[in-house]
Amino acid sequence: MVEIYLFVNPLDERCLLSEQRFLKAIENEHTKVYLKLIPVLNPLIIHHYLIDNNYPTNDLVFRNHLIETVYSACLDVKAAQLQGKKMERKFLFHLQDLVGKKKMAYSEELVDMILTKINADKETFKLDRQSKLIKDFFKTDQQIANEMGINRFAKAVIFNYDCTRNFGVLIDAFSSTDLIKQLLKVEHTQTSCAKLLEY
Repeated sequence: MVEIYLFVNPLDERCLLSEQRFLKAIENEHTKVYLKLIPVLNPLIIHHYLIDNNYPTNDLVFRNHLIETVYSACLDVKAAQLQGKKMERKFLFHLQDLVGKKKMAYSEELVDMILTKINADKETFKLDRQSKLIKDFFKTDQQIANEMGINRFAKAVIFNYDCTRNFGVLIDAFSSTDLIKQLLKVEHTQTSCAKLLEY
């Protein structure tokens, strides 16, 4: 069995591309692969995001708006998740496509449009979205990200329980499909597993 934790920005096109790459890499795997998409947000990640995208790092108004917007989108994703993993992924992919790729402004109206398009239960979503449970889920995600040393969007941690390696491997989510597939392989010797860390 393999567990993949993929830490993403719910409003970013590059993260959408990384998610699609992982889904393609695991679609023909014979071993069980659990892909967990985790919307993540903290000040260090935002700082790196600003630098990576050539945004001003000293514009506090822009930075605060970005943090508020990504935070709101993270809660939206967690609320959609309560209607099932498939619904969560549909919602996340549409949100990233419309905001990240097509440059539509994130808004409640846009979220409502996506919910309609994916046939989500909008009333349940609205109730869930305002609940303390959603914020608690978000906090748990951030604790996981912190424990795994995530400091940028689109990072992945892969735990391969069919390998003698007894720890997760942190990689850039834009790593090659070949590397991802290699990390998913069933390995039976410590030597063959250790080699993967050289990438």
